[in-house]
Amino acid sequence: MKTKEYEIIFTKEDVQSFVQLIGEQNLIYQSPKGAKDDDSEPIPLPPTMPMMAYKWLETPLELQQPMIHRKQKCIQHQRMYIGEIYRAIVEVTNPFQRQNLTFIKQTLYLYRNDGQLCFEGVSDLILGGLT
Repeated sequence: MKTKEYEIIFTKEDVQSFVQLIGEQNLIYQSPKGAKDDDSEPIPLPPTMPMMAYKWLETPLELQQPMIHRKQKCIQHQRMYIGEIYRAIVEVTNPFQRQNLTFIKQTLYLYRNDGQLCFEGVSDLILGGLT
């Protein structure tokens, strides 16, 4: 098992770009006023957005091409919000070889500063190899 840890913050601009990309219409992700109408103080992240953290992170091992994304599972344990600092941990486990390909499980964990797990994203990948 290999892990790597980071601190990340999702900005309002990140969320606006993401909701525009996916076509999300819910105003809760657009403004504090929209968030307050839904009984929330800060603006929450869309439930699938935490997987976008990979654009800021490096995996603990270098993944070699080709890379095939077999399946993915996202679990939101607690609502996440714009502007909060999260501790991101990427974990690579279960590597095995079959016919010159490497199979791994890569998991992204996002924790609040108090240690509470907020998000878990599990990806099963097939790779040309690992270094």
